[in-house]
Amino acid sequence: MADLNEPLSERMHELVQEEEYKKDASLVNLVNTIAIDQADFEHVVTFLDESPSSNHQAFASDLRRIFEGVLRDRLEKIKNDLGEDPVGLYSSLFDMYNLVDFPERLGGILTTNYDLYIEKGLEEAGFWPIDFGFPVRGGDAVVEGRAKLVKLHGSFGWAATWPPSIRPLDTQDAGPTLWIPPGIQKPKHGYPFNVLWGFARELLACDVLRVIGCRLDGNDWDLIALLFSSLHARIEAQPYRVEVIDAPSHAQAVQGRFPYLSARSLLELEDIGPQLIAEYTVGEPRAFDELDEAEQKAVIAKAGTSRNWFEIWLRQQAEFLNKEGYSLETPLGLFKGFLES
Repeated sequence: MADLNEPLSERMHELVQEEEYKKDASLVNLVNTIAIDQADFEHVVTFLDESPSSNHQAFASDLRRIFEGVLRDRLEKIKNDLGEDPVGLYSSLFDMYNLVDFPERLGGILTTNYDLYIEKGLEEAGFWPIDFGFPVRGGDAVVEGRAKLVKLHGSFGWAATWPPSIRPLDTQDAGPTLWIPPGIQKPKHGYPFNVLWGFARELLACDVLRVIGCRLDGNDWDLIALLFSSLHARIEAQPYRVEVIDAPSHAQAVQGRFPYLSARSLLELEDIGPQLIAEYTVGEPRAFDELDEAEQKAVIAKAGTSRNWFEIWLRQQAEFLNKEGYSLETPLGLFKGFLES
């Protein structure tokens, strides 16, 4: 969201100058006093929507429309700048599950993102069509052996039709979208979101949950509640392990905010943690819990934040599997190609 603050601020200031809003002194004053780079857009939208002023509520509705336009513009710019959608890490990740002897099975993917990057990565890795968790036109509802993708807040690739339909992955169609717009409160009682959140709970009957890029902050309260209940309400199985594929300092923050998730950082993972610690300390591989408190703080600081942690984790996974003697060959060669690139 922070990367969208500047265009959102510009569009918000343009919106308040439109005829139906510019005569509302309270709204104009509010917009002029908000430093959007310091405010949480989802908070602003929610508070306006909860205001007793019908004008504020209408403004909140228009802000949601603006957000969709700004995000679509940003996604299009990324594609134009790169010449393609940035889905290489996704397709390499999913191709890892095509390894003949790989000791894991991909149970499913949960996301709160609206873009189509995951779908395109799954398609490149041979996991198409996808089970979206509910019947859709233009795709199969349940396909044996294919990936389960649960988009908890909807998707720019879903058209608001009945029954719901999916758009082609290369479409530029920006018609009515089936999604839950930004806001602190994510209304999920309507179809298909009520079904999707139940499906998500089923997928969380897993051994490992890897959290890639999701910040797990206060705006994800429903998601945190889902993780809590699925972790601690399992009668017949051990709680799954939560691995945070992000900066170790972020994982540490998650551990502080939500200790009941028992989240682990990259440095605490048995397979790749010691090697990362060796690289960041220029020393021998050691387990994180073998370091004293000062050493732990030093290695977390050394790791920093401005790295592509998804790529670092995936490359370490590939190197670990290669070292353990697993064949990295797949029919598509995406995973092996990633390691060699």
